[in-house]
Amino acid sequence: MIKTIAIALLISVSAQADLVTTFKKMDTNRKGPFSLNMLQGSMGRVVVNQGTPAGEYQFQAAFRNEIGIELAKDYNFFVGNLFTTNYYELMGEYVYANAESHPVDHAALLAVAPQAMPKAVSMVRSWVLEKHYIANFPASAIVKGFKLRGISGAEFEQAYAFHFFNFYLSSMTVDFQYLPAFLLAKTSAIAESSSLDRARTLIAAAYEDFKLRFGEKEPIARKLYDIRNVVHNSLSQAVISQIDGYIREFGGMLYPEDTAQLIEVQDILRSYYSLNASRIVSLAKKAGNVQVQTAAESIVKNGNSPERMLALSTLVANLRGSLADNAQVPYANKTNTLVLISTSTQFLNKEINAMAKVTSKDVIKTLVNVAYAEGFLIRDNWQYFLTEVENAADVKTATAQLANIVEIGNDTLVQAFTPSYEQWVLVEPKMNYFIDSTIKSSVLSTASLVEKKVK
Repeated sequence: MIKTIAIALLISVSAQADLVTTFKKMDTNRKGPFSLNMLQGSMGRVVVNQGTPAGEYQFQAAFRNEIGIELAKDYNFFVGNLFTTNYYELMGEYVYANAESHPVDHAALLAVAPQAMPKAVSMVRSWVLEKHYIANFPASAIVKGFKLRGISGAEFEQAYAFHFFNFYLSSMTVDFQYLPAFLLAKTSAIAESSSLDRARTLIAAAYEDFKLRFGEKEPIARKLYDIRNVVHNSLSQAVISQIDGYIREFGGMLYPEDTAQLIEVQDILRSYYSLNASRIVSLAKKAGNVQVQTAAESIVKNGNSPERMLALSTLVANLRGSLADNAQVPYANKTNTLVLISTSTQFLNKEINAMAKVTSKDVIKTLVNVAYAEGFLIRDNWQYFLTEVENAADVKTATAQLANIVEIGNDTLVQAFTPSYEQWVLVEPKMNYFIDSTIKSSVLSTASLVEKKVK
């Protein structure tokens, strides 16, 4: 028995070393994980500018090269993720038996969802982590590959994003499959909303650069550190004007690209704080959800309140729970509904973060609903915490549940990204910051701040 375990461990260590070695091969390739840019047709594909693909033209994109294929096939580790190629690959493998070129048949892929979904889940887990890697390691081969012209056509990525999410959300069978999809939507073009992850990445990178360039004890670095901490921890709208003051004070020492980076952080934060209930009304109409539309219209008309936030959050949480049910959320409305959920939770987080004090249990219930809607609680946990908060004697007692929600949410995040998270940390140890970064841009951060506001 001991010998068997030892052999298994050796194989595991060997496999890990091979994964790292294969991943590092991308550094030697100009296009990172990508092959040549292709025009895809239903009966064949050709290199861009080398003819017309046979059959019906479908999209233009760069598929994975040999390194990317090896990582996917041997390690279930996906890089070079695009909505076009990922969706097409799933359909090719599970509907057309690995056909390189084939028609696009959404119903046929949905019919084989039990077979295709495990690979789709692995893709999405790796995809979210790849996006985090791209944001934090701008000099990497993967980033260089994505920056090359022709890697994907934006109009095709937009269309295939809807195809991919409609399939994925219709095919979920386990609660833990939802959180990666929610996070992918947050950082994809379909969401049309600012990403606090991006703002936090930019300000952290700026501080690290200034610390090295000027020395961490110099005012230009120390004051940027203070701004960084506000953006990362106690997010406040006042930081927007704080950045203005910083640029005025140190503008003479900044490169143009430094100023541009700080202004981008401001733009993201302005977009975040300008989000209002009218936007939710618009998205609810697009998703065909009259109930959420009505709840958001009530906020537009009467102003926000704990009771109205709770009403909206309850509807949004119920929507998250019914996403996989085509009878409740039609296949064609899945992606629009996910965008509606994502935008609504962003709005609710923003509103609660802006509260100077919390005096109502409705705010705590709203946080429980948002934690479920974002995917940090599975259904059983959501219902348990709602009951606990409802039965609490007062708001202060109810707030005691928030620490437990943060702990459970952290565990849910880790479980939802296993084993992909461990693989990415293996190829780049600093990827362990993914957990902390994701939490700080989520309802779990809001919940931590609310604990200090209860009166």
